[in-house]
Amino acid sequence: MKRVYVDFNSMMRDPQERVELGQVGTWQGDRLPSLCIGEQVVLFDEEMEVTGTTEYDAEHHIWLVSPDWSTRQDLVR
Repeated sequence: MKRVYVDFNSMMRDPQERVELGQVGTWQGDRLPSLCIGEQVVLFDEEMEVTGTTEYDAEHHIWLVSPDWSTRQDLVR
C-alpha cells in the first residue's frame, strides 16, 4: 500500500472532510505516487497514520482521500 505524507489540517477546507493530497500541475501534486481512483493508501504525518480511499476531483484537478478513522494509528507515544 502506498504511503503519502499529508497535512491533516487540509480536511478543514473540504465539506466532506477529505484530506487533500495535491493538485495536478503543482509541486505538491506532481510529487505524488501514481494513483488510481478507489485505491487504498496510508496517510501519515509526524503523529499518526490512517488508511483511506483515493478520490479525484476533476473540476479542481486535485487528489483527495476519505480517511477510515477506525484504522488510525498513533505514531507518537
